Amino acid sequence: MVAILSYAYATTRDRHARATIILALLACLPIAVSFPVLPSSSVAVVSTTMNMSKSAASTDNTNSVAAISSTNTLGPRVLRKLVQEASFQSHQTHTLDLGGIVWLEHVNLVVGDMNTASKFYVDFLGMTSEREANPKSNHFNLGQQQFHLAATENVEKDWPQRVTGSIGLCVPSLARIRERLDRAQSELIGTLFSVVEDDTNAMTVTCPWGNVIHLYDVSIDEEYCPSSSKGAGSSEQKMVVMHEEGGVYGPHRMAVRGNPGIRYVEIACAVGTIDAIAEFYETLLGCHVTRRTTTEDDPDNNDANELQVAIVSVGPGVHMVFVEQKHLTRECMKLMEGVHICIYIPNFQRSYNTLQERSLIWTNPRFTHLDSCETWSEAAASRTLRFKDIVDVRTGEKILELEHETRPMLHGQYMKVPPYFPN
Repeated sequence: MVAILSYAYATTRDRHARATIILALLACLPIAVSFPVLPSSSVAVVSTTMNMSKSAASTDNTNSVAAISSTNTLGPRVLRKLVQEASFQSHQTHTLDLGGIVWLEHVNLVVGDMNTASKFYVDFLGMTSEREANPKSNHFNLGQQQFHLAATENVEKDWPQRVTGSIGLCVPSLARIRERLDRAQSELIGTLFSVVEDDTNAMTVTCPWGNVIHLYDVSIDEEYCPSSSKGAGSSEQKMVVMHEEGGVYGPHRMAVRGNPGIRYVEIACAVGTIDAIAEFYETLLGCHVTRRTTTEDDPDNNDANELQVAIVSVGPGVHMVFVEQKHLTRECMKLMEGVHICIYIPNFQRSYNTLQERSLIWTNPRFTHLDSCETWSEAAASRTLRFKDIVDVRTGEKILELEHETRPMLHGQYMKVPPYFPN
């Protein structure tokens, strides 16, 4: 039965039919994983918007389940286009005055265990571990940015966290990652690790706990040809050349300030909420937000739905991408609760007062050994405020949860340079 279903999956092109086949495979196969298995309703969104490549269909059943059930994502090509367009618009219309969010330093996730995390983030993706092996937590560095990971404290109750969309990374060499693939597949067997799609300069993988990660080779920027007749080098001034289209800091870049890093975080949200999300970031934090209408990255679907998108600038060449997804479930959103991003802002006290007026300031009980912010004096002393609810600024209604660990530019760790050795 398994062989028949596997053949049917590999030969069908209809992704909804594939989803049915995968659920049938799940009924046939016991899947050994290193963390609690979610209830069937949380085999999240089998109708994911990113189509699997044929190569992914040939992997083992555990990986196939991971690839199509992880989350909603627009896919690496559409997302690359969107963040590039947002960068172009920022370059063309922005006054260059400092405001909003100026830097995304790290993404914090709870994972199943640190040993498996190290095999994926360090041994496979090539990040640099900041600390000696620690069974509870660690920082894994990519350029000037980081993943802060913590192991589940109670594997029977705490689920590893999963972003509803995806994370886009610029890496120093996809070729070296491909060389490490066989070892990773062997070491991470029995997890949700999978190669979903592999193209020349981009690859999509799922982490051992189902997070979708799009990888872009840093060389993709060097192959870029400016659309204008002038392009890079149109000026004799070095700084002009570096910042214009085609330059080392040009808006087309997938590299982060010329280096590997976290290029974007994609967050799926409910249909009809994108304008309210954009208004939240514009009104309460002063961010530059680009709105777009796009379609899903699915070459097999000629009737792809139009999707509303808000791209929020969170640093030089770094973005949060919010995408309305009709397939988003409560289970998917539940898995993302507790995920947090660490950001830096220029208007710290003003933002604190604005958020406090709306009762949005929040002290995370997980991190009271680091900071608290119930009062302004606490936030000022720790140079940190936190909020976790993104709300409709007109009604106060909660839209989604994503904790923002928010620091002023006068924080001692602003633009820190963590140890990183490209691999």
